[in-house]
Amino acid sequence: MKNIAFFTGSLVVIGLSLAVVPYPVSWRLGAGALLLLAWGYGLWRAGRGALRPQSPVRLLPGHALLLLALGLIGAQAGFWAWIAVPPLTVTLDFAPKRSLAVAVYAILWFDLFALLHHVVALGRDLTGLALALWSVAIALVAVLYVAAGARRLWKRKEWCQDG
Repeated sequence: MKNIAFFTGSLVVIGLSLAVVPYPVSWRLGAGALLLLAWGYGLWRAGRGALRPQSPVRLLPGHALLLLALGLIGAQAGFWAWIAVPPLTVTLDFAPKRSLAVAVYAILWFDLFALLHHVVALGRDLTGLALALWSVAIALVAVLYVAAGARRLWKRKEWCQDG
């Protein structure tokens, strides 16, 4: 039941974000297709009882809201960096090898932190010392977060052998 409510709510957030984001229609259609593919994958996994509570697919509403934030600040370059997020999310969920999972995890989260940096820096129109401090702070948090997450993934017992 929790999965049904989650995926229904996710679909609503995805739809609203795509309806409001001020990107060209072709961009919104492409982003919507990526989000819906990831959503369908998550729904399929949930239907089979294989969607773990810590699955990155559960971050889809946040991905849609990040796209909305990028659009509202007019970040066209951010849109192109965001395009990688849904495929990386799905890849991380089904990564068969520990080494692949750790690499995809790092790429996904560094991309998300870079996009968050972009949203705040452009949204607040940061320059000079404020931009430098924000950049150092987000970089430090990103490195610590990714290192801790990569360590956690590496120690997971699901992978008996890494070939």
